[in-house]
Amino acid sequence: MKNLISIIGGGISGLSTAIALKNQGFKVKIYEKDDLFSSLDSGVVLGANAIQALTELGVKEEVMKHGFSTDRCTILSETGKELTELYHHSNDYPTYTSIHRHDFIRILSKHIQLDEISFHENLTDFMYSPDGIELYFENGKQVATKYMIGSDGLHSNIRHQIEPMKKLRFAGYTCWRGIVHDCPDHFEKRFTETWGAKGRFGIIPLSGNQLYWYALKNCTRNDPELSSWTTKELLHNFSTYHDPIPQLIERTSDQDILHHDIYDLAPLTQFTYEHVILIGDAAHAATPDLGQGACQAIEDAYYLSKSLESENSLQKAFKKFEERRIARTRKITHHSRILGKVAQIDNPILCSIRNKMLSITPSAIHEQKLRSVFTLEEIRR
Repeated sequence: MKNLISIIGGGISGLSTAIALKNQGFKVKIYEKDDLFSSLDSGVVLGANAIQALTELGVKEEVMKHGFSTDRCTILSETGKELTELYHHSNDYPTYTSIHRHDFIRILSKHIQLDEISFHENLTDFMYSPDGIELYFENGKQVATKYMIGSDGLHSNIRHQIEPMKKLRFAGYTCWRGIVHDCPDHFEKRFTETWGAKGRFGIIPLSGNQLYWYALKNCTRNDPELSSWTTKELLHNFSTYHDPIPQLIERTSDQDILHHDIYDLAPLTQFTYEHVILIGDAAHAATPDLGQGACQAIEDAYYLSKSLESENSLQKAFKKFEERRIARTRKITHHSRILGKVAQIDNPILCSIRNKMLSITPSAIHEQKLRSVFTLEEIRR
């Protein structure tokens, strides 16, 4: 086995990276502060770029078996009028594959041995040592490791210690998410996002007879009124939107709804810091508007693996990874933030103008813009 690499965070980013490192012969240890399946269930959308990366990691087939694939996302007005379609044509990979987050985590975790992951391990501090890094956990545990990968998410403690001046940016809107089981047959199984003056509403099919939905509404940071909303308030807000939006809200129980404000991260100028590397949302958190959060985390694992193939030391591989990822993730973060601002327009007159512009713009133009998002960049050694 090659050098031990400690991975802080056992979500999609951490598990994907662990698989990539194991495939390259490295010894890994994941430290996860929670249980692996402790959070409420939600959906994950994997773009063609993520499916391509998962192919390289060796988990594509099982993901496709448990997921729902489509090549198009249809943008609708609040009355249900089709405005445009977002797609990327590929002969090899579907544009969008949706899957339960829990199912996806289970698939990834099958490639991790029991002794390679520890739960309820909350990292509180770390220090550089002559031999690598000393890790300090909330429960009093201390661990010596050669290298550390920070995949501890949007609110990364590791990033905060390394880059204390880098702050999260509030996007100006909040999000509710839910899953409806046993949907009636007349609920159409297609990926749509509705743009209207009272907010956005997305509907994403999952495997089986299920639909994952999300609702986005402009607000101030930590808005006390919206944070207390239940299905009753959501239903009232979206009552004039086309079917099956009101029905989906009605079929979701209050305790099954996730709610959080939307943030992204001002782009970093580096991801590597001696024996430490940041990946996933810890390194380049973006708003969900391009659906690239999980995708870019999976891309990180893919490009780190490719960097390890071409370099003879981990630190050189880390720097090669950084060179390959800085520009692309910065671009994704920027475009996602811009798209969010356009999609979240809530002035009725401006909404009407925006929707008209969408409807007269050829879908091929949108496809051209999305091509670079859904395609992995060529590896140059």
